[in-house]
Amino acid sequence: MQMAYYMLRTGELDIKLRLSKIDMLAFLLSAMCHDLGHDGFTNGYHINAITNRAIDFNDVSVQESFHVAETFRILNNNNFNIVSPLTKDEFKIFRKNCIGMILATDMAKH
Repeated sequence: MQMAYYMLRTGELDIKLRLSKIDMLAFLLSAMCHDLGHDGFTNGYHINAITNRAIDFNDVSVQESFHVAETFRILNNNNFNIVSPLTKDEFKIFRKNCIGMILATDMAKH
């Protein structure tokens, strides 16, 4: 998360890419949550062992899909919903961005 903030501010990524406040919030939250609840196993392990996590996410970016789901489970709790002030349309943009950024951390896709 520190590197993400550094890139936004010191690297002026926010200015160079003309990021909105919603984009920056999604970027920082995704950086913070991209490994949320990681169990120490690889996607390959989960797929080969046919774990519940692999089953839940249909063998597709298993860990990354789990991290996204956990992030939004937490945000869905009123005690932790830091994005509640967003409008419905803003939230859709925020959610789409978070999903895309966290799923992009699946190194098998690179």
